[in-house]
Amino acid sequence: NDPLAKRFDTKSGGNCGAGGLCRTCAVSVVRGGELLNPQKMAEEQMLKDDTPRWRLSCKAFVGYGMKEGEMTVQVNPRQW
Repeated sequence: NDPLAKRFDTKSGGNCGAGGLCRTCAVSVVRGGELLNPQKMAEEQMLKDDTPRWRLSCKAFVGYGMKEGEMTVQVNPRQW
């Protein structure tokens, strides 16, 4: 659980403290999704209604498998 990911949690509408339970930290991975760790079953089930590029930032690890590269993520502006 990355403490920096908590900055996307909001006090209204959910704040699970990076537990991966409320979806308030969901980000769209526009480019570089191959640099992230595979989704675990709980994250897949939580985001199953969304497009595959969405990830929970509290559960996504950049550089998984020692991969390097560039990423572009888009934060949902409605969260602010």
